[in-house]
Amino acid sequence: MLTRSLQSVLLAASLGLVAVPAPAQIHVDLPGVEIRIGHSAPPPMRRESRARRPGADYVWLGGGWDWEGNDWVWVPGRWERPAYNKAKWVAPRYQREGEVWRVEPGHWSGQRVVEGEDYRRWYSEHGGRDKKDKKDKKDKKGHGHDQDKRNDHDSR
Repeated sequence: MLTRSLQSVLLAASLGLVAVPAPAQIHVDLPGVEIRIGHSAPPPMRRESRARRPGADYVWLGGGWDWEGNDWVWVPGRWERPAYNKAKWVAPRYQREGEVWRVEPGHWSGQRVVEGEDYRRWYSEHGGRDKKDKKDKKDKKGHGHDQDKRNDHDSR
């Protein structure tokens, strides 16, 4: 009787192991991150103190500046679990483009980055860069101050 019960338990356990699906890749659909335009340079980064890590699977997402409305707003750093397996945090990026700043908020490596409405509008109006910058580059081409000084010295 004991042998028959043990066989039943072993049979049930082996069926249970066979019925358990293998771990599958889980697709996490994250919202897109919008590139925006900032109309002034971002302030200096702030020093932050990190709170205690809540668990071994958490990563620190450093704080950064975000453009909201017509001004910079500090988004404090925080501990967060990665959005999916092997996700890497991409820190916020700020790139000067003529008279404005291209603002790419922090995001997970697999998140889709799209151009926000204000960035698309500015880009179409300025051809990707400020017209003043185009003119300055054209004026300076071949007329660097160092080159002019060298030519003055050679003619003496």
